[in-house]
Amino acid sequence: MNCTQIFSRLLWGFVVCLLSYLCTPSLFAENQSNTDSSSNLAETAPPQGPSDIASYQLESAALKSEALAVAKQFIQKYPDDPLSYALLGSAYYNIGQADNAAVHLKRSLELSPNQADIYEIQARIAYEKGDPEESIRLYHETLRRGPADPDILNRLGKAQLDLGKTAQAQSTFRQAVQLPDAPSQSHFLLGQSLLQAGDYSSARLSFLQATQQTPDHTQAFFGLFTASMRLGQTNEGRQYQKEFIRLESIDRQSLTDRSSQKDTLTGLPFVRETVARTLAGAAQLYRSHAQLDEATRLLLKAAQLDDSTPSYRAALESIYLQRQQTNEGLSTFLSLLQSNPTNYLNHLFLGRFQVKAVQLAAAEISFKKVQQLAPNLPEGYRALGELYLKSPTQFPNSIAQFQNLVALHPTGPHFYLLALACAKNSDKQNALDAINAALQKNPTEARYQKLKSLIQKHD
Repeated sequence: MNCTQIFSRLLWGFVVCLLSYLCTPSLFAENQSNTDSSSNLAETAPPQGPSDIASYQLESAALKSEALAVAKQFIQKYPDDPLSYALLGSAYYNIGQADNAAVHLKRSLELSPNQADIYEIQARIAYEKGDPEESIRLYHETLRRGPADPDILNRLGKAQLDLGKTAQAQSTFRQAVQLPDAPSQSHFLLGQSLLQAGDYSSARLSFLQATQQTPDHTQAFFGLFTASMRLGQTNEGRQYQKEFIRLESIDRQSLTDRSSQKDTLTGLPFVRETVARTLAGAAQLYRSHAQLDEATRLLLKAAQLDDSTPSYRAALESIYLQRQQTNEGLSTFLSLLQSNPTNYLNHLFLGRFQVKAVQLAAAEISFKKVQQLAPNLPEGYRALGELYLKSPTQFPNSIAQFQNLVALHPTGPHFYLLALACAKNSDKQNALDAINAALQKNPTEARYQKLKSLIQKHD
């Protein structure tokens, strides 16, 4: 994904990101991975005593105030921009002030009536206030203005179930499970609606699908137990009951552990995460108004608050590249790395700027560190493979990197890179195998077809 695409998706999708805690835009065009490195959100050591707790509470309050101040400042500068009111409404929502949020979200819609994201947020607020009827109406407004999304459909279906509209809920959940990115929760909710309607056989199949996608889905096993017993499948039902009891015990212990930390941690990591979203949203709005210095400042603060969201660093990178500020980018990501050397994202983006600065040996070290910190993520293998592929002496080493890449994430573009590396290394058969695999993923891709033709012509 190029910088313009990253910026566009961040700008127009930031409201949903602020509130729904959905996936942020991918760092690469064909991959969005979950972070499993040690660089999770702004790691905070548990406080040791009352003074530490007070310090955390002060920081939490200061961050919330900062988020509101940034959003209010943008409205003062750009009072006719509907997204500025969406930003402030989001900021209020994130700190639990739903009534204030609703006022500004309404104003945003008055200025720009067809914002599907705003209707979705209003639907959530209505549901949280105990008004499922209004929530349903608002979710329908959302779907009228934007594409169907599993999360939106799941929420709509739950509101319909709350009102006893079982048939409508079934229809909604069926629509959700037919989407290509339907999560296990959609299958579980469909199972619930079928169970309520007395269709135990179909409910059982939906619960099974949920457990196939999420093997530790506790409530899906309870659904399997219930449906099996209703169908007279006693032995199977007891097996599902045992698994439910096992998983429920694990869930209960995890909940106990989190509850025991709640008073001491004071929710600070969560506050940092939500404030980072608000600052990043404001940064994208400033960028849309060509205020790049302010956008850079806010994105850097967001990246410092939240170590686990790639999009903040991707947006920073795109601004530096837009302004042709390679040295500034190097300095920024070096400072982020120094503040958290165990965050693979800091090494990854530093390495990308080192490539731009033709510091290739340093970039190689950075990308190898990405692989060390996040061995199960494809980003480090792709970055190092592309670096080797451009080197007159290192290109044979790119093959192993791309082999790891396709093993972790077998997409068409990744097979294409492997085919390029094999072809450059005069390995015709493996190059053909790789490009054929790419064409299986996307048979109409012109560059795949062109590369296959070139490989076949090569002696």
